[in-house]
Amino acid sequence: MAIWDLGAIEGAFAEAAVDSTRWTRALETVASTTESHGALLLPVSGGVLRTLPFTDSLSGSFDSYVRDGWHLRDERIRGIPLMQKFGVIDDLDIFSADTISTLPYYQEFLAPHGLRWFAGVGVFFEDDAWCLSIQRRIDQGPFSAAEKAELGKLSRSLATATATARILGEAATSGAMEAYSASNMAAVLVDRYGKIFEANAVAEQLLSGEIRIKNGKLVHGAEASFPNLDRALSRVLNQARPGLHGPVALPRKERRPLLAYPARLRPTMNNALADCQAIIVLVDPDARSVPTETTLRSVYKLSGAEARLAIQLSTGEALDKVAERLSISKETSRTQLKSVFSKLGVHRQAELVAVLSTLLNGIG
Repeated sequence: MAIWDLGAIEGAFAEAAVDSTRWTRALETVASTTESHGALLLPVSGGVLRTLPFTDSLSGSFDSYVRDGWHLRDERIRGIPLMQKFGVIDDLDIFSADTISTLPYYQEFLAPHGLRWFAGVGVFFEDDAWCLSIQRRIDQGPFSAAEKAELGKLSRSLATATATARILGEAATSGAMEAYSASNMAAVLVDRYGKIFEANAVAEQLLSGEIRIKNGKLVHGAEASFPNLDRALSRVLNQARPGLHGPVALPRKERRPLLAYPARLRPTMNNALADCQAIIVLVDPDARSVPTETTLRSVYKLSGAEARLAIQLSTGEALDKVAERLSISKETSRTQLKSVFSKLGVHRQAELVAVLSTLLNGIG
């Protein structure tokens, strides 16, 4: 084989660690440098998200990998202990050629995409582990012993880029939490496992009673979780754009439901190596005041009708119910809502609630 320029890969990873929009470009560099078909970055544990970085050449196979559940039947997972020990593995470290010819993972999933061979390069930081999965077509053949030796060096050299990405991710989420705390808004951070790993002081106070955090989940009553929130959080973790989702109502006894707004954070959503992959903003309708019509007309130049609609929507109630309460038609309510969104610079009701909450906290 020709001597690979591993420095090009190291440099591409270093750039991606600082600018998370460059992960796909870094993986393209991996594929071209190693004379392979494509590459992707997979967590060793914590589930596979559709937003993980991969080269365009693998878009079809990665879609099938997630959509058809092959990520739950990935035979190569058996080689993870070897990767963690030696830094790199390939298919023939795990199976014989005869076994590969019989396994559905290879014949039913990989073969229709023209794929067969891979090398898994371990990317490690503290107790976290990732697999840089480099894919080759059937006609390209498996990785040679010399090529695997080169990739073993790469496993060691990528540690710095991994650490940088994690540190920058922590700084970005810390800044976001400070912003929510300054606005007196409750917020909790969620990792790629879908588990809460940090809450600001406002959230800790709000979640000290009937609804609380246990084992990384919001629970209530007899420690039951909220399936609707879990489903919404799963959708958010797999969406490729920032923005609030919701509201998801979390029922409480003798009080109105606590409203949860899961969201992706723009600073970390492209950073696959960041601890934080989502945030949940919590709003307590019983503890919040609502903006006045005068305030909304003055600050955002809303009409009286638009201000009244925005006030009702700021509690998280559905548009149809608000229209009925205000005795206006659905068509009129949609027209007014479009104008409200335009004047406040938002695109959905969840964002409207967040903006109005910030306004209230900002004016005391």
